[in-house]
Amino acid sequence: MRINWGLAVGVAGLGSLLAVYGGSAQAATTTQVSTQALETLHPAMQQRLSYGNRGHWVMTLQADLSLLGYQQVGPTDGIFGPKTEAGVKAFQKASHLPVTGSTNPITWQDILSGFHLVPSYGGSPVAATQTGTNGVTMTKVPNNVKMVDGRPVLATYHMRATAYGPSRKSNYPYGPVDAFGQPLQAGMIAVDPSIIPLKSTVYVQGYHDSHLPSGGFLGHAMDTGGAIQGHRIDIFMNAGSSTVSNFGVQPVTVYVLGK
Repeated sequence: MRINWGLAVGVAGLGSLLAVYGGSAQAATTTQVSTQALETLHPAMQQRLSYGNRGHWVMTLQADLSLLGYQQVGPTDGIFGPKTEAGVKAFQKASHLPVTGSTNPITWQDILSGFHLVPSYGGSPVAATQTGTNGVTMTKVPNNVKMVDGRPVLATYHMRATAYGPSRKSNYPYGPVDAFGQPLQAGMIAVDPSIIPLKSTVYVQGYHDSHLPSGGFLGHAMDTGGAIQGHRIDIFMNAGSSTVSNFGVQPVTVYVLGK
C-alpha cells in the first residue's frame, strides 16, 4: 500500500532559481536579500491569494502551513475558504506580520523561510546550504516527514521536474535504457548523482499529471541526463511524446528513503 501524502511545498530552492535566472548562487547564503529581489526570483512570492481563490497555489499554501504546524488550515483541497484564512491569520500573528488572512510577498517569505528556502523577513540566514561535487549550490530541506511507505526519510528536496519517454529522441544515442543499461520502467527518475545518489529509493510528489499516480509515487533514481543538474529531476513516463511534452516543468518534492 502506497501512502498518499498529498501535495507538498511546490517550490524550488533559491540557489537553484538564481542559477536558472542567471543570478549568483552566493545570494542564497546571505542575509542581505530584499523581499523585492526574492519576489522576482521565487514563484511562490508572486502569488497573492485570498478568500475565494482556488487552484494549485492554494494547495501549496495549505500544504506549507500544515507542515509548519498550522493544522487549522484544514485539508489540502485547493480551496481558499474560512479554514485556510484562519491558518494564514494564525501564521501571520505568530510571525508578527499584519494579520490580513491573505498572502503577500512578506507572508510568503516567512513561510518559505520555515523550510530554509529563503531568509526570513526579519533577516535570518538561510541554513543548510551545500555544494555538490559538480559545483551546484543546493539547499537541503529539513525532514518534516519522517517515514514514507515504511521507510525512513534520509533527505527531502524541493526540485523542478521534467519528464522523458521511451522515444529515440528522448534517449539518443543510448536507447530506452537507464544509466546501468537496464530497460526504462515506470517509477524511474533521472537525477544529479551529486545530490541524490544513483539507485536511491525515492518518493516523488507535488506534480499534477493524470498519467502519473495520483498523490505521488515510490520510485528509484536510476538514470542521469546532461540537463539534470542541481535541483532537477527527470521522470520517466512510458507514454507518447505528446503526453510527455504536456508534463512541462513542475515543482515537486523528492524524499530520499532508507531501507
